[in-house]
Amino acid sequence: MFRLLSDTEVALNELLIACRECIDHYQDATELVENPDIADIFLEAAKNKKLFLARLEIAIRDLGDLPSVPDPDKETGEMMLHHLGAALSADYTNEALAQRISAEEHILALINAARTTNPNPSCMHLLNDLSKHSENTIEKLTAHH
Repeated sequence: MFRLLSDTEVALNELLIACRECIDHYQDATELVENPDIADIFLEAAKNKKLFLARLEIAIRDLGDLPSVPDPDKETGEMMLHHLGAALSADYTNEALAQRISAEEHILALINAARTTNPNPSCMHLLNDLSKHSENTIEKLTAHH
């Protein structure tokens, strides 16, 4: 049976995929940077972002949909580009920081789009929490960029 998804379901699924990809890229980037302090920031950001995955999945299920998964081919291609960039760079740290900041900004844009769908109060609370987390993460990353 085919069912049309609500704008909120679509927005939350896009956000879920972006968060999963972001976590994977944080974890991958820890192996590409030479600065252990930056690697620790990446690991902490990934760990904290993981806490939102279950909440997003529950919110999506509560709306009647199943959580989406990232496209593995797209993600593999992006990771290969990151590894190539790291191999060609004397110090990949600044590039990795810029990529992670950009990913967090993309998540903030998805959060703002989700807010325009008039989500229920529990979804709005989740969006606000995730927004605060992304904003704090951007501040930490920018301080080292």
